[in-house]
Amino acid sequence: MPSGKPELLKDLLAGRGGLSGIVERAAATDRLARCVQSALPSEVARHIVGANLRDDRLVVIVDGAAWTAGVRFEARAIRQVLSEAQEIEVSRVSVRVRPPI
Repeated sequence: MPSGKPELLKDLLAGRGGLSGIVERAAATDRLARCVQSALPSEVARHIVGANLRDDRLVVIVDGAAWTAGVRFEARAIRQVLSEAQEIEVSRVSVRVRPPI
């Protein structure tokens, strides 16, 4: 139960949750995005800005709508690379466009 006291930064960093959990999750999504990029032609791969797993579905994030078709076209190759390199089985590949910053 929270006591209302602030937590020490060293305690947040040491725990499985908190900041260390966020850092671990960010590293895992970065590895996933790099694996997806390795399955794509270079002209499409450089437009991948992220990837995430939602149950058995891979969500690939691109920097523009023009690249969604290229990712969808290569969905089979992406699934194969993930299966072989990461031992991740995905049933579907979805593509989302990152909103402009």
